[in-house]
Amino acid sequence: MDRLARFALSLALGTALVPAAFAAHAVVPYTEQSDFVVEGEPMAGCGDFVIIADGAGTTRTTTYFDKDGAPIRVAFHGRYNGTMTNSSTGYSITDAPSVANITFDLVNGTQTNIGAFFTVTVPGVGAVLMEAGRIVFDGGGPPIFIAGPHLPPGAQIAVLCEALRE
Repeated sequence: MDRLARFALSLALGTALVPAAFAAHAVVPYTEQSDFVVEGEPMAGCGDFVIIADGAGTTRTTTYFDKDGAPIRVAFHGRYNGTMTNSSTGYSITDAPSVANITFDLVNGTQTNIGAFFTVTVPGVGAVLMEAGRIVFDGGGPPIFIAGPHLPPGAQIAVLCEALRE
């Protein structure tokens, strides 16, 4: 086959494959973004007072699809800056920034949480609660992988209640 015939064949094959390549990538991810405000939201009870949350943040959720249009992964990114206040005394502590990156693998059924979910500081003391790192869930049970400082939810609330008792 001479050079011109090979070029013509390559051009014909390339032109035929271009629509197939675009069809395989035709389903683009879908993204939703929003801002939110938390005002005076009761967060947890500490016996003699309630923790009240106030703050603001942003979220972005992106859904990814396979070539047939079926969702295969959802990626969530959230950022929050706020305060937690003792409802009896008015004493407040800061939770900022809290950053969450959560991926739901819809094919394998896993959820991976990465970020600094709580970054709570007390004036003059420093960080009192740091929930950060990576946690992987496989289905509805307990985590299958944990990296970074993490406390169970009850222990988190106990730390916050203690920090808000001035």
